[in-house]
Amino acid sequence: MDRELSLGIILFTVFLLFFILVVLIMEYKNMEQLQIEYPDIPKEAYEYRKSNLKVWAISLVLKFLVPFLFLITGLSSKIGNFAKGNGRNLFLTGLIYAVIFSIIDLLISLPTSFYSGFILKHRYNLSNQTISRWFELVFKNFVLNTGAMSLTIWFPYYMMRKSPTRWWLYLGLISIPVIIFIAFISPMYIDPIFNKYTSIEDEQLGQEIKELLNKAGIEDADIYKVDKSRDTKEMNAYMTGVFKSKRIVLWDTTIDKLSKEEILSVTAHEIGHYVKGHIWKGIILGGLGSILLMYLVYRTSHWILIKSNGSFGFNRLQDIASLPLILLVLNFYMFFANPITNAYSRHMEREADMMEIQLTKNKEAAIFTISKLHEESLSIPRSSTIYKIWYHSHPTAEERIEFFSNFEY
Repeated sequence: MDRELSLGIILFTVFLLFFILVVLIMEYKNMEQLQIEYPDIPKEAYEYRKSNLKVWAISLVLKFLVPFLFLITGLSSKIGNFAKGNGRNLFLTGLIYAVIFSIIDLLISLPTSFYSGFILKHRYNLSNQTISRWFELVFKNFVLNTGAMSLTIWFPYYMMRKSPTRWWLYLGLISIPVIIFIAFISPMYIDPIFNKYTSIEDEQLGQEIKELLNKAGIEDADIYKVDKSRDTKEMNAYMTGVFKSKRIVLWDTTIDKLSKEEILSVTAHEIGHYVKGHIWKGIILGGLGSILLMYLVYRTSHWILIKSNGSFGFNRLQDIASLPLILLVLNFYMFFANPITNAYSRHMEREADMMEIQLTKNKEAAIFTISKLHEESLSIPRSSTIYKIWYHSHPTAEERIEFFSNFEY
């Protein structure tokens, strides 16, 4: 391995560990301040936050360590050689590699996923999920993601071989219609694999939500309830889909735990996302961002391959064994893009909050809703500044309550 590449790996490792240390220090200081400002917050909320921070730190390290180990140990190259067999075509090679890679990745990530998604949730009384249900969802996610990856991974590598210097552009452009297609079919065919969705349009609540939709000019959206109570005690709602698949989805926990005015407030917020065009903006910006991301992956991956001097067991990006390298570089750039993407996401959430008040004319309900949503999920009112910048897709509860309180009709 070239000295320049080795130095780059060492510097990034030091930076990543320093970043984690700074975040943990700032988060603990923030919690100390919150205990003074908000004496009524239960200690369980702070304990839960500290546990999640440990999981976050481990997961962040694994995000880079796992693909790096696939490369440096030669494991990826060995899997690639096995997948190629005696002259298998690209489709079968990609399918076999993707299945083996996904199984190993699942086994590595399973302990932290189980701890954060099952043990912690039950320890702090946030989950109704049985262990069989947890494994059922893990299995379904694995089959769905691995199946999609196995059946499509051949295409990027085909593009690399056909156009070694332009594949990144073609993949970036193709990503836009692909994202639109997934956004269209996901609510109707993918989401029901995991939960049961039932229409509430004919119920009294459904009729009042319909009035909000009419007021917002999107009366053709459907209204559904999803049985999330079998998995969690937390609350949520969302608007999803495009064209004829667009729909408002309320968790049944939200319907059971909030008043009618609070439910309408949550729903108005989700309607705001659609009215403001956030779904379409996300698709277009995501597609354009993919072009830039693919270009950076193309340039950086080639640089790393040259500097690796064959130590990974392959020397061409077109080799199926390069998948961990591509994932490693993707994770690198997405990590540093987090502050930008989340800043824009927080901007969209603020626009949806504004639309929520404009539709309901009830800022008191909005305030109570935010308070209940965060109390039920044992969330703290705010994170440290660095954590918010890097990871918050929404304004903090403190910021949203202040916004609603100061809003003038």
